[in-house]
Amino acid sequence: MKKINTYKLNWELISKGFGLSIEKTIEMFNDGRMLGRVGEFLHENSENGIRQNENSSFDVKEENNTRSEIRTITDKVSFASSKEVGFGRKVTEDGFKIKLNSLDRYILIDKRLINNGKIDTIEVTKDEVFELPLGKNKSISAKKFFEQYDRNK
Repeated sequence: MKKINTYKLNWELISKGFGLSIEKTIEMFNDGRMLGRVGEFLHENSENGIRQNENSSFDVKEENNTRSEIRTITDKVSFASSKEVGFGRKVTEDGFKIKLNSLDRYILIDKRLINNGKIDTIEVTKDEVFELPLGKNKSISAKKFFEQYDRNK
């Protein structure tokens, strides 16, 4: 696991663009779904990649053909297939394996300093995913993830 990029967010400028207060703008971006989508665009740009369509098995195909899946670390981080996560769905071992076979790495968004206008991206390789103490739903709490990540920096 290693940090890939740090992005600086100018909350004053962004909030003016949306016509919202800085506080409301930060609140909006602090949502994992919103930040994940923004992260796709940031990663696409920084890696000279191409964002894939919404139903693709990964998010960004980079200039060097690396297939990256972008995920935001909220209270947890899930490595399961999005198709298997949500109400009435079940994460399966086969679905997890298919997901991992469809990509080269995960790019996780660390939003711990978002209030200060800073987000980091962290690369987690497929091999590193197997070393994490994932639960049955192929996720790990943010607390446990950051304990491992911060210890190995």
